[in-house]
Amino acid sequence: MRRGTVTAIGVIAMAMMVSAGSAAEAPTGTISGLVIGAEGQGLPGATVVVVASPDGPSRVVVTGAGGVFRASDLPAGVYTIDVQLRGFHPSVIADVEVSGGTTRRITAVMSSATFRDTVSIRAESVHSTLEAAEIRETGAHDLGEALARQADVWKVRKGGIANDVVVRGLREDDVTVLIDGARVAGACPNRMDPPAFHLDFAELDRVEIASESDRLAAQGSLGGLVNVTTRKPTEGFSAEASVVAGSWGRFNPSATVNYGRDRWAVLAGVSQRSGEPYEDGSGTRFTEVAGYSDRVDGIDAYDVLSVWGRGLVVPADNHELTFSVSHQAADDVLYPTLMMDAVYDDTDRLVAGYTWTPIGSRIGAVRATAYATRVDHWMTNALRTAAGEAPRGWSMGTMAETAMVGASAEVDVGQITFGVESYLRNWNVWTEMAGMNYMRQASLPDVDSTVVGVSARWRRALGAVTNVELGARYDWMDSQADADLANTDLYQAYHGVRETSWNEGSWSLSARLARQLAPGLELAGSVAHATRPPDPRELFFGLKRMGADWVGNPTLDAPQSNRGEVSLDWRHDHGSLTASTWVDVIDGFIYLYDQPRMEMLPGIMNPVAKSYANVDATLWGVSLEATQSLGERWFLSGGASYLQGTKDAVPELGILSDDVAEMPPLTARLALRWQNPSWFAEVEGVAMAEQDRIDSDLGEETTPAWAIGNLRAGYTSGPWQLMVVIDNLFDRTYFEHFSYFRDPFRAGIRLNEPGRSFSVRLGWRP
Repeated sequence: MRRGTVTAIGVIAMAMMVSAGSAAEAPTGTISGLVIGAEGQGLPGATVVVVASPDGPSRVVVTGAGGVFRASDLPAGVYTIDVQLRGFHPSVIADVEVSGGTTRRITAVMSSATFRDTVSIRAESVHSTLEAAEIRETGAHDLGEALARQADVWKVRKGGIANDVVVRGLREDDVTVLIDGARVAGACPNRMDPPAFHLDFAELDRVEIASESDRLAAQGSLGGLVNVTTRKPTEGFSAEASVVAGSWGRFNPSATVNYGRDRWAVLAGVSQRSGEPYEDGSGTRFTEVAGYSDRVDGIDAYDVLSVWGRGLVVPADNHELTFSVSHQAADDVLYPTLMMDAVYDDTDRLVAGYTWTPIGSRIGAVRATAYATRVDHWMTNALRTAAGEAPRGWSMGTMAETAMVGASAEVDVGQITFGVESYLRNWNVWTEMAGMNYMRQASLPDVDSTVVGVSARWRRALGAVTNVELGARYDWMDSQADADLANTDLYQAYHGVRETSWNEGSWSLSARLARQLAPGLELAGSVAHATRPPDPRELFFGLKRMGADWVGNPTLDAPQSNRGEVSLDWRHDHGSLTASTWVDVIDGFIYLYDQPRMEMLPGIMNPVAKSYANVDATLWGVSLEATQSLGERWFLSGGASYLQGTKDAVPELGILSDDVAEMPPLTARLALRWQNPSWFAEVEGVAMAEQDRIDSDLGEETTPAWAIGNLRAGYTSGPWQLMVVIDNLFDRTYFEHFSYFRDPFRAGIRLNEPGRSFSVRLGWRP
């Protein structure tokens, strides 16, 4: 690791740990604190009006990151605090007494001004949240890119859009993504279209990132839960529109309209996103380094159209019905890290929800959700030099289709929440290659995967300062491939079996204890045991290729995660700080490796295949996030994360390295923001250390350290908002550790991050 990088990260960590301290004695006082949502999330951008009672002068300040605010130099007296934020009911706190030389700390809680969301599948503890306004400020192209600003979260870049999400070093099927309680699975076996790609920023209301292994309400996640809530209909009429334009032809107009009465409301929206291939800091377009032919000239890097609608009906008091529908059509999406590009990627999502909140009953609430999602995805290498003069214009093509139907329900009885969840996923993929005379191979042979689970969670306050949460869940998991389509010769040649079915039952358990050590200071500890089924690709994939085949392993066990975590949350007069450390021992972690051929069979010519094995792995890490008000207008925020992964070697499989591949290096972010009710400006620094803990078995390479600077500024006047973002201000040429993509269809390049980029967003919301 370079000395300069170590020094920079050390300075960032020290800055986040040091509190501003108490102000010197003065004849005036201060009101400071937090503005939070009903579920405890900090709300930045809220207007806090401090009014001297009665009918005295007022002071207006704005909350920064994490909902922190401060109003200082207030004459001694009694004040009323009026907090305003679009989309939330005003929060008023009266009779706040301030005396000279003191700081009065308050917490304002705001409830949503929209109809209550009927679908709320939550982890036991939320690691961090992002509100829609925060996400739009990032200038990101998609949700994966926006979430990567959070501690413990990284992205996998494969092109100009469709970034995948990494939480605490785990990714893909180890991270569950829910959209309004619905599961949306990507169709591409190489994650061209990760779940977070299948929605638009204009749909978003809020994103929760929960990082504990405890996933009792949403089965299957070892590493984390990304819980996305889309916008809800409101009473009355409203409309809004925005347009984003930026570097490399970026263009993103969107519009939403809403109308509601006492008993019903509807909302509808449309968005279109497009952009050209970006350039890195050296001025090189990514199409110049990934084997693209001249046929790519004039083709956008992505073109995505999204339309959606949502409705709500209140048939009787304390009952609510919701429904939502969306369609996304993505065309000509370029993926330079992979060997093919998407010709089209179409997604449909339908979700219905029901909530009943009885009065005068032991039943606190009943919540139910049902959904159906579908993705159709066609990809080829027609734009690559590898296509040559192939008869069909491409030498490799894959058609992938996946669909899910599912339902979940929860009921609160006293302090216990009982839940049930079930879903069925079908995944069917075929591939054709010119080198094999376009023989159609059922690479994923029409696999049906079913999960049925029941759960119970108990929460109780033990006195005034201690809370305990316990949970248990049992799941039955089953996967069945079509035996007539599956290439069982591949399974036999490399694993000695011809199985086309897999099933297993498993328990998940959790416990969490939180204790308030002092006002605003909480210490929490948790342990959890969780599991997930192997996905159909890991079990039943089968593809004969030149050089090395790609085959699943029907004998895989379900990986078992055993995690312990300790966290400290401190909310003080001028900010907040959250620190955590954790360790995750994963039995049967599913790992990619080179499997030698075990048996000679006709037509199986390659001596080796890419396949999957269970190994035992241990991941551990520490993270820090903090916010600090430096005055009424100035705010400091940032965070740092470090994690490490090791695994047991399995020499008989050629797994010799002790390091787990694709572990992110030490990462840190620090931002300084100035903000008043109309203007904001922010400068941000982001740094990653060198990563030299790599898996040589998979050909992983060291990633150099890097650091960049970003700028953001915005102005709001009445219904209009203007925002400008400049990323990679000094036009650095660099790549992140996850630019290495180890799946079998990777192109084998290091994809640099974009060079200096500029975007401007003009929004209208009366």
